[in-house]
Amino acid sequence: MNASEIEKKLLDLISNFNKETFIYKLLLVYNLPKATITRLQKGTANLSKNEGEVSLKKKLFFREEYKEDLHLTISKITKKIKHDQRFVIVTDYKTFLAMDTKTGAGLDIPFKDLPKNYDFFLPWAGMEKAAHQEENPADVKAAVKMARLFDEIKKDNPDNSLAFIHELNVFLSRLLFCLQKDLYFYSIIY
Repeated sequence: MNASEIEKKLLDLISNFNKETFIYKLLLVYNLPKATITRLQKGTANLSKNEGEVSLKKKLFFREEYKEDLHLTISKITKKIKHDQRFVIVTDYKTFLAMDTKTGAGLDIPFKDLPKNYDFFLPWAGMEKAAHQEENPADVKAAVKMARLFDEIKKDNPDNSLAFIHELNVFLSRLLFCLQKDLYFYSIIY
């Protein structure tokens, strides 16, 4: 599964939104085992017995919250995690808050913007994010766009030979170099 597939599945999840199945379908987007999600839906794997909450050991604590401030709720939950859940999610389906308990990173977005932030939950798919704290945000965005371009080219060209992958990487490196030079040129003129 690649980034563009995850983003498309999230777009579909939001456009065909169903409050009752949202959290389970979110987990499916990131390829968590269907058997685990079925047990979670039936309640046998859900460590929380409270309505509107889903708790999966080492993966997730999810709560729907309509009465209390979402920020206050997520702070309380994060402090009281008992089963090493990686992510805490609190939502009223208008605002979406999430906390990565391992890295301390947070997500505070309108619910409809979840597909744009697909990378936040990549650890569920076994893809840890690299820390880019000292990186220029423009460089990080360029890398993400180049990765999407790579995925799109690979989709139309299923050749997986080492030579093809190497040539594709060289092409993308040269393209990025040209784009950087172009931007530098324009910054001098203006």
